[in-house]
Amino acid sequence: MPKREHLVLCGGVQERSASGRHVVRLNLHGSTANVRLRISDIAQKLLVSVPDRLLDLIEIATYVYAADGAISRGGPTDREMGAHWRRSLVFRIPVRQPELWGSEPLSSGLAETLSFLSDEQYAFEFVALNDPPPLAAYLEFTPTGETTFSPDEVILFSGRLDSFSGAVEEVIGRRNKVVLVSHRSDPKVAEARKQLVEGLRKRAGYDRVLHVPVLATLTGKLNVEPTHRTRSFLFAALGAAIGRLFGLDRLRFFENGVVSLNLPPVEQVVGVRATRTTHPQALAGFRRILAAALGVPIDVSNPFLWLTKAEVIRQIAGHECADLIRYTRSCTRVRDMTILHPHCGKCSQCIDRRFSILAAGQAADDPADAYNVELFTGERPPGPDREMALAYVRSASKVARMDDEAFFAEFGEVSRFVGYFPEPADLVATQVLNLHRRHASTVCRIFDDAISQHASALREGSLPECCLLVLKLSRDDRARVEPQLSRAAQLTIPPTPEIRIAIDADRRRVVFDGWGELTGAGAELIIALAGPFGPAEGARAGTLPIHKK
Repeated sequence: MPKREHLVLCGGVQERSASGRHVVRLNLHGSTANVRLRISDIAQKLLVSVPDRLLDLIEIATYVYAADGAISRGGPTDREMGAHWRRSLVFRIPVRQPELWGSEPLSSGLAETLSFLSDEQYAFEFVALNDPPPLAAYLEFTPTGETTFSPDEVILFSGRLDSFSGAVEEVIGRRNKVVLVSHRSDPKVAEARKQLVEGLRKRAGYDRVLHVPVLATLTGKLNVEPTHRTRSFLFAALGAAIGRLFGLDRLRFFENGVVSLNLPPVEQVVGVRATRTTHPQALAGFRRILAAALGVPIDVSNPFLWLTKAEVIRQIAGHECADLIRYTRSCTRVRDMTILHPHCGKCSQCIDRRFSILAAGQAADDPADAYNVELFTGERPPGPDREMALAYVRSASKVARMDDEAFFAEFGEVSRFVGYFPEPADLVATQVLNLHRRHASTVCRIFDDAISQHASALREGSLPECCLLVLKLSRDDRARVEPQLSRAAQLTIPPTPEIRIAIDADRRRVVFDGWGELTGAGAELIIALAGPFGPAEGARAGTLPIHKK
């Protein structure tokens, strides 16, 4: 089991006593460097008089991101749903302006925002940085020597559907010149992202899109934790810093509101397992940190907050860029990506993507064979992936049935974030409700369509028993039958833990000796649970345990 308290020593700073804490040493420069940061395609002209506070911001955010990946949260086998995932991290970071970063607005803003992002504890101590490296140490200059680019917006560009739709909206819809800031990650994702950028440039003009890939990674075997819940802080910092180089004070995240607000789809999704990348509270924290660090207000916003993912995808098609959808990547399991199957079809992002693609009517531009597991008929073995798929549909069904009062009683989280909006709380709450109702209605419609399309296979029993359609329908039957069985078990029956049952030869009717019979879905469920019995006068008979509650 990993230690939960960690001391992160950055940039070669020393600590006489770690007080029993696990020590992690990270360095961006020098002979002991184990963290890499490279920012590509920045013109040298922009490097005239870069303020120290901006350089400090970039390095601090990189160290936070690196530590997030260097310290394990316990892995997928953790069974306490967050207890061992919540780490306590104390950073000692050398900076050019220790007085600024140690001030109350910044130190508390950093600790509070990062703690919210990851649902953990963060603390910072800043010391003076001796012999600081210049920003040029982290840069790869553009080979073209471009110095005339003057953007209207800086966009955080992951290459997923939402960020691509945002780029399309700005470049094609609004005719803006944009800087796209990306994480230069796995080559399989990077190559697809290049296709998206090239597609935008061909449609809008090569002078309207500047792509700035950023490499931030640990060297060797240090990268042990894949969740990276603080990633968005790194890119907020990089995006704001790059924006300041161009004289901009705005930064745009693009993510649909269902993901951004992140009302958990199932009770088990707690703690750091629920992403808060663009949550309103996180964006407010970024604005607070960046304003204090850079000395000017920075507008950090998410223009897609009140859109569902299906609506986001429709915007791509509306600007005649649907043919580029195939180059977007949503899957979190990058290592499992192949040319034939760039999406696993099992993770929550793949499930959300596929439902939304179908709802937006864009299946032709995102074919089913791009997913390793087909959404409705692919096999889903027991485990967290199966439960997440079921929870996704179950949550949508539940929201679709809820009235206003039940929705807000179920999702009390709404009351905790409405204060981060300038609009009145009741208006924000109404928008949240309408957003989730549209999403729920979409999911239910697509699932119902799938039932209709596979009706014959469902009737014939030819679909895999562990596919989403069969699993969901069988669990619905169980949910309807179990209360009946519970009530039946409370009836007066012979004083024995077992009762006699008979199953007719056509396997359509179950007779319970002494108190009645059951047909339909309930009978089918009991027959499946009962297993084979020996023949008895043209019927099958046996015993079934009935336990009183």
